[in-house]
Amino acid sequence: MNLLSEIRADIEKYAETIAQVINIDVEIMSDDFIRITGTGRLREKVNQDMSREAHVYRHVLKTGITKIIFHPREDEICATCPGRHACTEILEVSTPIFFNSTPIGIIGLICFDEKQKKEFIAKKDSYVKFLQQIALFIGTKVYEAKEKIMIENNNKVLMQVVDRIPDSVIITNEKETIELINEKGVSLFHLTDYNHKLSVSSVKDFLDKKEFIISYKDTTHNVVGDIMDFPKNMGRFRTLYIFQEAEKWKSYLQQLNYNFSKEFVFDSSEMKAVYSQIAKVAKNDSTVLITGDSGTGKEVAAKIIHMTSHRKNEPFVAVNCGAIPESLIESEFFGYVKGAFTGANPKGKIGFFEQADKGTIFLDEIGDMPYSLQIKLLRVIQEKTITPIGSDSTKDIDVRIIAATNKNLENLVKEGKFREDLYYRLHVFPIAIPPLCDRPRDIENLTNFFLARYSGMFNIPLRKLSNEVLELFLNYKWPGNIRELKNIVEYIINVLEDRDLEITIKHLPPRMTENFMEKEIKTLAEAEKEAIETLLKKYGYSSKDKEKIAKQLGIGLATLYRKLKLYNLALK
Repeated sequence: MNLLSEIRADIEKYAETIAQVINIDVEIMSDDFIRITGTGRLREKVNQDMSREAHVYRHVLKTGITKIIFHPREDEICATCPGRHACTEILEVSTPIFFNSTPIGIIGLICFDEKQKKEFIAKKDSYVKFLQQIALFIGTKVYEAKEKIMIENNNKVLMQVVDRIPDSVIITNEKETIELINEKGVSLFHLTDYNHKLSVSSVKDFLDKKEFIISYKDTTHNVVGDIMDFPKNMGRFRTLYIFQEAEKWKSYLQQLNYNFSKEFVFDSSEMKAVYSQIAKVAKNDSTVLITGDSGTGKEVAAKIIHMTSHRKNEPFVAVNCGAIPESLIESEFFGYVKGAFTGANPKGKIGFFEQADKGTIFLDEIGDMPYSLQIKLLRVIQEKTITPIGSDSTKDIDVRIIAATNKNLENLVKEGKFREDLYYRLHVFPIAIPPLCDRPRDIENLTNFFLARYSGMFNIPLRKLSNEVLELFLNYKWPGNIRELKNIVEYIINVLEDRDLEITIKHLPPRMTENFMEKEIKTLAEAEKEAIETLLKKYGYSSKDKEKIAKQLGIGLATLYRKLKLYNLALK
């Protein structure tokens, strides 16, 4: 269909307006030579093919200039017209209609009456300006129609895309009623109409998303997702909601934890923030630098990034950069061809980077990498190629790099021990894992996790920690972090006797009990303060947490708040 046919109703109104103002018959032709509309004696010829009678119109479509024929049949342009001898017109005016600077049709005035011709000539200039203004209006209408069609088509494509999103998607307007909803959302709310307001309440942060209650009519769901407000210049669109049912989302996280990292156990806000970063960066191939003390779980975090990325079915190669002798490190990383050097494997060797091709290489303790090798690693990152020792050719590799260190690389750069350019290449997406002593909420969870694991492995009944041991664990600095906690729990399981009903101080390694026994005898106030601090670390700082603490201590809530104030403890 041609452009003018898409606005036929408007075209007809414009033609009638021209005919009434100028008092001459009007026809409007499209660039494919179809008469879209006509007035007077031309009305019966609408929708006809004009290709055999559009001699002047062809010329105007080509030049884009208005043409007035004062003497049809005698004008120079009429000399080559095949229908010149049968022509009965006494005046013809042709004005082009433009769309995007291209003629797409013609407004034609066809006069068959001398009186009408004289009237036109008398007002020629104003009438031509009027025709050109109408042509401009028609071009604008075509543009609006094309925009409308484009928007409708875009909306159809958008809905096809949105309907394939596994989350529910809803867009509301300024009245908080639904403007757009995908199939998942319709199914979730059993939607049959769009007349009611969508309400949202109890919005709180959950990892990198928001947890909130969303309601429509009589249907309410507790969900996790994102809420985005549109700027006011977005028309009637105001708010976008993308979400999943909270129960399913949390179940997914638990399954993710179980499947990909059975040691990545956390409940603290600090580790929730870390997990949020992991979830974001796992979606792409950005280089990641994980920092944290020894034993905090940097390799576990790297594995989760790999196992939740599109590379999950490809190799994950972990390399401890500090454990390889400097003389062997280049051959270990890049491999070598057969006969590369004396004592080499006659078949050659595939290096770590080639082993990790299409997958992920985890460079642990990157701060211990020799300075001489750092420039070669930088080249691998930049060029995505490696050159095995003894080879004259390079090999393309597709590897995602995750590095980790327990050292301060910025200080090493200042000391000249680590290349600054390599540091910035690695420092694309930094993730800092806090030490265990800074997240006491995770200590009890991790302890119970390791107790269950080793009790199952050693086939003994599961015991609980005594309050005394739990207090010690919560106040201990854990210099070895999770690795140290895991080892201590394994030690405890080994020394338990069948008659032991719970884990007490006597089951701990000597270095911990010695520390415990060396503590000075506390005053009653000190003991009380320490007990409250321990319970705050265990339960938290919210109002509900403090109710639990008061109940545990056997005191009233008001008394607890007085003691919190007395001992200058955090009132978060």
